[in-house]
Amino acid sequence: MLYTIIDPALAIEICARGYEMAKRIGDFGFQARLLTNIAVAYCTFTDRCAREGMPAVHKALAIDRALDQRDHLPVPLLVLAQIYQCHGQPDLARRHYLEALEAARDTGEAQLLFPCYDGLATLSLDANDMDEAERYFDLAQDICARNDIDPKTLVILPFLD
Repeated sequence: MLYTIIDPALAIEICARGYEMAKRIGDFGFQARLLTNIAVAYCTFTDRCAREGMPAVHKALAIDRALDQRDHLPVPLLVLAQIYQCHGQPDLARRHYLEALEAARDTGEAQLLFPCYDGLATLSLDANDMDEAERYFDLAQDICARNDIDPKTLVILPFLD
């Protein structure tokens, strides 16, 4: 995905080729990861989010759930939550952020927990619930402090579609 920022079309092409190879060899875990990357690229850098990105992330989510890939499950859930949030569907976004948070708590991974808390905080701000927003922002900052992570390095994906 290093190409994503400098050449989104090439990033999508490489991920699509990788996905086809993962399908041929039957590597479902890699399929889910590549499908999630494809969804991010389509929804961030093209106008094909609904047509190409959403089906890819839903398929990644289905694979992760079927295989009980708890370490990767929060990733497509976060991508889906961010897409719904960007597209003005806060209820769907909240549902997916909360599910991602539950799965991320199992892993304890700060890089998964932070975007859950940050997304929920942003949704709370949008809903004018300042107390809830502050609580989630505090949790996001705390997870970074406890893991010596600069929150500025944890990029939240900007979807354009």
